[in-house]
Amino acid sequence: MTSKYIPFLKFKKNEIYALDYLDKALKAEGIDVFFDLPNELPSKSRNAGIDSFSPEELIAFKTDALTRKIVAQKGYLKSKINFLNDLFVDNYDIDPLVKIDGKEYNYQTIIDELSPFGMIPVCGIDDRIPEHLECILRSAQKGKFVKSKVAIRLTNSVIEDYDYNEFEFESCVDRLANHFREIILIFDLRVISDIEDCKKNLKDFINKIDVKKFSRLIITGSTIPKIITELVETKNNVTVERNEVLIFKYLKDEGISFDYGDYTCVSPETSFLDIYIEEIQSYMTGKIFYPYDNQLYVTRSGKTKGVITPFKPLLDEIVSKPFYRGKSYSFGDKYIFDKQPTGLKVNASSILNPNINLHMTFMLRDFSI
Repeated sequence: MTSKYIPFLKFKKNEIYALDYLDKALKAEGIDVFFDLPNELPSKSRNAGIDSFSPEELIAFKTDALTRKIVAQKGYLKSKINFLNDLFVDNYDIDPLVKIDGKEYNYQTIIDELSPFGMIPVCGIDDRIPEHLECILRSAQKGKFVKSKVAIRLTNSVIEDYDYNEFEFESCVDRLANHFREIILIFDLRVISDIEDCKKNLKDFINKIDVKKFSRLIITGSTIPKIITELVETKNNVTVERNEVLIFKYLKDEGISFDYGDYTCVSPETSFLDIYIEEIQSYMTGKIFYPYDNQLYVTRSGKTKGVITPFKPLLDEIVSKPFYRGKSYSFGDKYIFDKQPTGLKVNASSILNPNINLHMTFMLRDFSI
């Protein structure tokens, strides 16, 4: 069985355009994508005299942000990414207290708005409120979903102890089976640190379940930590083995059939700096991630504030490496090639879209386990 790659992305503009800029041939093959709706927080401001936020202000901000995001996402699904095959959408990072118009649990709103586009709902155990599963089942009964598919997303707190979570897990599977033809099981390893522990927990869990109940197993994870300094210091570079790939290879050797995913060049764990918005530039550094074989090359600059071309040394590094695939390989590789001579107008925001694009292109076109 040939495994398929599924990128796990934030449902944000840079990620959308990274998908849109994929080669037409890759789009034509049919791409599955898992989207997490992004969590957003307000910024403190010295100039505006804003030092903190009340719980009510935080919920109001998050609600407004999610409302605006859903409107934008519907527009993207109609135009930029209407070529997607299976489209998973989750609210894993969204505060369950967020309710659009103060009415319903936010995932119900997400289903109502995005299900016409073929959205596959995602549930979980241990880390979800009861209403999450209920709104999925209720929506299935009402015929809201275009596809009779649903996903169960399991994180480490569940994966590491099947016996403790067995009843809740099996109950969830049974209830979903009454409303959906296909149940997809996703093992989300998040940031992988202890490889051997991860291998053992995964194999034990899979051996204890009836895999025939699931139309598809997906394993995903990342090597990129929440704090990038844990991986590479400023003004430095490093080549690391991709921990998620080590897991993939182990499971394949064990004869387990599965599809695989990753978080491209973005950590699964969102990092928010508790600083004033006027000071953010003082903390920012540049970084580029470049996957090849089973490795990840990471290069990082010093602080970007006051530097006209902070990414120039990083671009120079990438194009000089033997693993650089050249300007014709992907939109992202071409962006690096075109910007490298001067390094002008490259910043932390503008590099993200090309970096995600080149990562996905490699994983879709040439990666194998």
